[in-house]
Amino acid sequence: MATEQQNSESKIVGALAKSVWPVVIFVFMLIIWEVWVKAFNVPEGILPAPTRIARQICEHFPLLLSHTWPTTWECLLGFFFAVVGGMGLGILLAFFPLFHTSVYPLIVAFQVVPKVALAPLFMAWFGLGIETRVVLAFVIAFFPMVVNTYAGILSTDPLMVRMARSFNASRWTIFSKIEFPHALPYIFSGLKIGITFAVIGIIVAEFITAQRGLGYIIIFSEGNFDVPMMMAAIILLSVVGVVLYAGVVLAEKLVITWEHGQKLV
Repeated sequence: MATEQQNSESKIVGALAKSVWPVVIFVFMLIIWEVWVKAFNVPEGILPAPTRIARQICEHFPLLLSHTWPTTWECLLGFFFAVVGGMGLGILLAFFPLFHTSVYPLIVAFQVVPKVALAPLFMAWFGLGIETRVVLAFVIAFFPMVVNTYAGILSTDPLMVRMARSFNASRWTIFSKIEFPHALPYIFSGLKIGITFAVIGIIVAEFITAQRGLGYIIIFSEGNFDVPMMMAAIILLSVVGVVLYAGVVLAEKLVITWEHGQKLV
């Protein structure tokens, strides 16, 4: 019992140490930033000090918060469609070799197209509404889900699959009990990448189509040469991205309760 308690305490201390170091480095960078701006009298229109940005956030927090919700909601919506579509397509690619041979090269070819170039095209197709922004987030977050789902299923130990077949296990049983659980670490790696890509997609779309959202605030502030407001919106956007990423990490810890060696991200 004493050994187990010591191991538990050491794990807690290690987790706290891992959490403290990023905070320490972040605070240190803020201090350097503040001192640099004050020491060299950097104009506010070029680089405002962290204290000025914090004051801007406090003064306009209700406005910034009202523009944060649509950005977050549209990001989650596009990410949801990317997860459903990407996982479904990844499973089909793994199950049907002919389908993989026929479709996967087209997926790769579409992926190399700069997604920013697609934003005006989506705007022409879907208009200036939420559809354009959600579709762009979906397109950007889609590819990591396809690749990671496909790779995770294919990485399953073939000996385990053959053993299951020797016991007359059905194809669904093999997938649900062996292949899919084995692919979960890969899938969650794709989720972590996809959620960050979805945030990028939403902001790119908001630069072009939105009349609300943090992307709209950034563009509006740029037009007014309001760099503190622009930086405040960027900070809140970073907070949204970190919170969404942390949500995926938490979901991974809740779902994957066994030890695994395929921790990719």
